[in-house]
Amino acid sequence: MNCFLVDYGNIQAPKKGFSRLFKDYALEGDTHEKIADRFFHYDYRREADYFNHLNNLSARQFRRQELIDLLVRQNRDFGVSEKHIDSLSRLDSPHCMLVVTGQQPGLFTGPLYSVYKALTAIVVAKRQKEMFPEYDFLPLFWIDGEDHDFSESAAASLFENGRVAPVVLEPWNRLPEQMVCRTVMGPGITDSVETFLSLLQESEQKKKIAGTLHSFYTPESTLDRAFAKTMAFLFKDYPLFMLSPADPDFKKMSADVFHRELATCPHTSHSVIGQSSILENMGYEAQAKPRAVNLFLLNHHGQRMKIEEHGKDRFITNPGQYPYSRHQMLELCADHPEQFSPNVVLRPIVQDHVLPVFAYIGGPGEINYLAQYRNVYEHFGLRIPFIIPRAGFTLVEPSVSKIMDKVLRITGRPNLSRKQVYLSAFKDLRALQKNAVSGAENHDFDAVLDKAAGNIQEELEALLPALSNLDRNLEQVLLGSMRQVEKIMEGIRQKTHKAGRKKHDELVWQLDKAASAFFPGDVPQERVVNVFYYINKYGWNILDECAAMIRAHATESHMILEL
Repeated sequence: MNCFLVDYGNIQAPKKGFSRLFKDYALEGDTHEKIADRFFHYDYRREADYFNHLNNLSARQFRRQELIDLLVRQNRDFGVSEKHIDSLSRLDSPHCMLVVTGQQPGLFTGPLYSVYKALTAIVVAKRQKEMFPEYDFLPLFWIDGEDHDFSESAAASLFENGRVAPVVLEPWNRLPEQMVCRTVMGPGITDSVETFLSLLQESEQKKKIAGTLHSFYTPESTLDRAFAKTMAFLFKDYPLFMLSPADPDFKKMSADVFHRELATCPHTSHSVIGQSSILENMGYEAQAKPRAVNLFLLNHHGQRMKIEEHGKDRFITNPGQYPYSRHQMLELCADHPEQFSPNVVLRPIVQDHVLPVFAYIGGPGEINYLAQYRNVYEHFGLRIPFIIPRAGFTLVEPSVSKIMDKVLRITGRPNLSRKQVYLSAFKDLRALQKNAVSGAENHDFDAVLDKAAGNIQEELEALLPALSNLDRNLEQVLLGSMRQVEKIMEGIRQKTHKAGRKKHDELVWQLDKAASAFFPGDVPQERVVNVFYYINKYGWNILDECAAMIRAHATESHMILEL
């Protein structure tokens, strides 16, 4: 497999690409250092920060035995092998830390980026162990099943005949604002699995894929549980652990964060707004929008209700408009922390309060909003762990690689390297399409035909005097032949034009196919296509190939991997 690296600054997705802050953070040099120093506590590219972070984290107190018990119980239920579960006992030591990543659950794992996040966490954890052998680092995937955006979770897409084919699970008996982890998939999941499988071509892998999905995606299960089981199956050869933070035992360990948020609100909101202002003054976009209270209250159906300030030391829930005094809300939090859920602002605070997080593997959007939270971390007595970009890939199938080669030939630039043509494609795909089509059209066949016709006529006219002297009748024969030559050349011209139009149309179609492969729906491939599309066609070891590329290359560049 060939792999080519492209700087994120050179990728221009036709619609939604990568934020400017993420592109600058992925750079090496002064711009990255400025962002790291201003918005985070540690810089993973600075050697001294490793020793500071390791010392500070190992000195902190965590409820390690409770955490071990929780993770063992959950991961055994998810199907993680006992060989890997045994290693969770290392968390009992202050020298054992976590490399965390996370995502909301997706149907059949959702888009590729969830898999790339997990692979990056695995590789980074192993790399840190090699750098600091006296410490242990375990990769952990945070499954954000408390998210209530069911429609975003309940979708998976793959390619069919060069186009994106989505598969959607319609909600069944779902209540408004109900968390994904409390929403049973219902009988419709059986049809969704069958539809998904029908879009996969026949292959050696398809039977195993079918058995896996039928086993995990059942009517009585939830998306987050099926997601966890599928991830455990995909990464059975890797020591990847999953965490469902909706667990009541985890909520008990989170209670101090909930209590401080309720007791001091709207301090968190003001901290985010202040940091966001600095971000915007530097020309970056503030992505996260804080609330006065960054918590939800859960009812017995698992529906998330906003907690809103209602005068001094008073709250109401929305919907419902149920009134609470601050004292009542704090009492409820102390007695029943399982009834509270953090929003996007408080979620990483909960994570880094409960877990000994050495590094967080973040996607472009996450790194953008984590840059808004430095003051919030300090308000809760925490420091932001290392923030490391996840690996990003564009997988290029052989048919698309051939199109890139054809573009090089048509544009008359066959000496360009494969990397250069990909750079052109990712920097301005539309321009590449235009140049390629222009190159196809620039062959001046009319001039060539005119020259050929002129030469033939000139040669025939040169015969005229000699033939006339020989026999006057030969002059008429020659003139008739010259008219026939004109008709023949015109016929050639018309067929040439027709072939050119056909070739032009074919090239346009092929370039559209390449564009759809790189940016389906005009967004990066990793945000759309499901991993089972590639596993089905190219085998289960595709995950190992991606892991090998992450080990070989820094994740600050986007990787183009030819299959």
